Amino acid sequence: MRIFIALLFSEEIKVELYNTIDYLRDLYDGNYTSFDNLHLTLHYIGEVDELLLEDVKTAIKSINFKKFKVKILKLSSFKNTSTSCLVHRVIEKTISLKQLHLKTINALKLAGIKIDSDNFTPHITLGRKVKISKEDLLDILVDEVEVEFDRISIMESKRVDGDLIYEELDHKKFF
Repeated sequence: MRIFIALLFSEEIKVELYNTIDYLRDLYDGNYTSFDNLHLTLHYIGEVDELLLEDVKTAIKSINFKKFKVKILKLSSFKNTSTSCLVHRVIEKTISLKQLHLKTINALKLAGIKIDSDNFTPHITLGRKVKISKEDLLDILVDEVEVEFDRISIMESKRVDGDLIYEELDHKKFF
């Protein structure tokens, strides 16, 4: 199974994010994130078996962290080509978010999980292969949104009847 560690949004925040996706979808072709799959990835792990999944669960359960808030900022893009890009919302890089990422990486390493990269660019993927220029994207204004995170989640990425589904396998609440 393919897994990753994420911070999940409330329904209210997902509605706000999805409004932007609806706007983009009406104007630009692309592969857009479904409402239920909106999240902030802390770390992508990849393919694991049941035994390794238990190690990941133990690692995540060991993380003690306080609830915190961040702002969801402007639109931006990665992996730009001449015809398409990955469109995302930028996340404010707060000390709390950086500390949580570091704690997550360290807990996974201590549990023996191979970490390919410690790099972290907090973002929310809205669409892949979106046919929009970087200039047009930067012209689209979105409201900043403040979000509070109160838990960290272990997610599975899988295909069900051809649809990409992200399912929460376990989580740890923050204090």
